[in-house]
Amino acid sequence: MRNLLVVLLLTLTGCASQPEPFSVVVDPLSANTIVYSGEITADNVASFEELLTNSPTKIESLIINSGGGEVFAGIRFGELVYQYKLKVIVDKVCASSCANYIATASNDVTVREGGLLGWHGGALQPIYAPVFNNQSINKRLSKDENDFLTRWQQAELDFFNKIKVNQTVTVIGMMPGLHDKRDAQLFSYDQKTLKRLGLHIAYEGEQATHSASGEYVVQIFSLSPEVLDLLLIQHSKILEQEKIGLLSKGI
Repeated sequence: MRNLLVVLLLTLTGCASQPEPFSVVVDPLSANTIVYSGEITADNVASFEELLTNSPTKIESLIINSGGGEVFAGIRFGELVYQYKLKVIVDKVCASSCANYIATASNDVTVREGGLLGWHGGALQPIYAPVFNNQSINKRLSKDENDFLTRWQQAELDFFNKIKVNQTVTVIGMMPGLHDKRDAQLFSYDQKTLKRLGLHIAYEGEQATHSASGEYVVQIFSLSPEVLDLLLIQHSKILEQEKIGLLSKGI
């Protein structure tokens, strides 16, 4: 089911071609920090939660290196970051579900020099993904797949309402007018745009767009307040017109 939905919905499996080695430990240099490396899965997030809640010292920070993973596990991860008011430090990469639900959940995010932060879609993406053009999504999905999408849409909507961040951060780079300018796998935004979307992200040095091996991975969009407002208005109108499951509720 998950692999099918990854293909069909272009869901958030991360930008790495091979599974990342997983580890979650208390930082040996700081008893108040957890270091999480690897894919976001239900089991991995459960290990993080166990370490967080059972730590003899108060955990205040999370250092993360993840190309993404499962969407519901990512949402649970983000809820924990938000609940415990964790400071988040992006080490090498935070992409896909990590960007959607971890980088958005903290009021204090720092991306280390050379670290990559990028989005490539979310629960709202079916209204923009080319695979769904010219046909109603409900006619393209099986019942199980449509149920998955409906649950994902509701869970993501509730999550972004809770953390008070604009949900469209996950799909702006897929919108008409920007999608045709895309030239990288992931997209992000300049710091002024991130702030307007409700995010609190600081960079050590310039925003990185290339991986350590030199591959161009993240495209940075710089959007004026006027352009961003126009995109958000257009997005709201599209949601209203589409009336696809929970999407008809707007954001």
